[in-house]
Amino acid sequence: MDQLTQALNFRHACKKFDETKKIGQADMEYILEAGRLSPSSFGIEPWHFVVVNNDKIKRELRPACYNQEQVTSCSHFVIVLYRKANNFTLQSEYLRRTVARGLPNANDQTAIDAASQYFINFYEHGLADGLTINHLSEMQDYLACANMLTAAAYRGIDSCAIGGFEYDKIVQLLEKYMPQFSAESYGIGLCLAFGYRLKEPTAKIRWPLEDLTTYL
Repeated sequence: MDQLTQALNFRHACKKFDETKKIGQADMEYILEAGRLSPSSFGIEPWHFVVVNNDKIKRELRPACYNQEQVTSCSHFVIVLYRKANNFTLQSEYLRRTVARGLPNANDQTAIDAASQYFINFYEHGLADGLTINHLSEMQDYLACANMLTAAAYRGIDSCAIGGFEYDKIVQLLEKYMPQFSAESYGIGLCLAFGYRLKEPTAKIRWPLEDLTTYL
């Protein structure tokens, strides 16, 4: 079995971590780098990773995550934010800096205007009915999250993706501890707990590939 397949089989939703074991900084940055290098539509990279390894803050986060034990037993708790629509206007510094990276002259304001407007036009007319730029941005988050979970497993580090949380309570905690956070500019995609398992999981259960695949 190749190493990637081993990692995918190793990964499970770890519900209780060994609190005596901490992830080293190099391993944590390896996981975050997998998120950073993830694909995103138009290369907009709409994510921001809030890494919590402070036990006091994790204890405050736990009630907002329906008292799930992995929030406080994990080594590092990552809140994966996504950028909202006000980051993607013609005047948005973030969008302008993002599109400028792909231009021959990153200081050409006319070219930046044109590239930014192209992005805006595409998503004003190209999204499916009912979808918004906020939906698109949040969906990009999940690509980064999946890569971080796999990267952790590749290093023998366990994880749990947490989508069950009280949104407003997490926002309040971010506003308390993260001065640059704004609920108008950022949404919360997923929370990811990383650490080391206390016990071995049950066997992985998945449908056979032939039940999931159609070739046309």
